Amino acid sequence: MRSADDFAAVKRRGVAYRGRCCLLLALAAPGEVTRVGWIASKRGVGGAVQRNRARRRLREIVRRRWPRLPHHGFLLVFIASRASLSAPHQVLATELESLLAHAGALAPAVAS
Repeated sequence: MRSADDFAAVKRRGVAYRGRCCLLLALAAPGEVTRVGWIASKRGVGGAVQRNRARRRLREIVRRRWPRLPHHGFLLVFIASRASLSAPHQVLATELESLLAHAGALAPAVAS
């Protein structure tokens, strides 16, 4: 997501799912392509280096799970917290999966 209007709509009408490392705002958008946005504020995360690191970590975890997200129907915004910088990768990945599952935006993993 890039539009300020999209972010505002998700903040205004979306449902919040709070984790220890980040917050997920999810808005059902039937008929729209699923889009994801990232917020890492200076107050919530820190300086530019920390904000970029937090966004990169969250983005990579969601990128690896992208095939399990529905192609249509959701606008998702992840808001990073300072804890997302120091959390081990597996803890952060588990938390994001849990938040997405609670929002109904993650299909179960296929066992191989």
